[in-house]
Amino acid sequence: MSARDTILQALRTNRPSPEQYPLPPVATLGDLDASRERFITSLKILGGDVLERQGDETLDAAIARRFPDAKNVCSAVPETNGTMRAETLKTPQDAKDVDIAVVRAAFGIAETGSIFLSEKQLPLNSLAHLAQHIVILLSPEEITANMHTAYQKRPEFRSANYGVLMSGPSATADIQGVLIRGAQGVRSLSVWFC
Repeated sequence: MSARDTILQALRTNRPSPEQYPLPPVATLGDLDASRERFITSLKILGGDVLERQGDETLDAAIARRFPDAKNVCSAVPETNGTMRAETLKTPQDAKDVDIAVVRAAFGIAETGSIFLSEKQLPLNSLAHLAQHIVILLSPEEITANMHTAYQKRPEFRSANYGVLMSGPSATADIQGVLIRGAQGVRSLSVWFC
């Protein structure tokens, strides 16, 4: 056994359990407004948008309206089948031709307009970054006020093997402040409330 393996095995053996050493309490700070309106305002500041239902429009009809040229819609939700199921993607390379990924967020954060995704929502974690566009299903009841309330009240921070907070499409800016959206990841992020 190498020195590296010995050290790693000692760390694994002596790792404290969460029950033995629970996470410290965090003071509730900041504004506790967890409203849909605050979430939407924050989402739009960061380049995200809401996929508004028109009349009794279905999710499939709304996606077709917003993205008329999309050919490959990969769904990880029962609300739509899309043209392919996320469970069938096995490698990141399988997601290279996905025009739209449709997933459900575990929760949203009103202060930042962020949504949380983990392995429970993404069978292939790279799907949320390699698709051209992402449509996020979010229940308004699953919006929390800020990062402090998310940390305190959402079990996903302790149960997820990995997680990502997304706040709009990817973006990059140079030193002169020219902002480019969709530079390294999804070109648009739309939220469908349901």
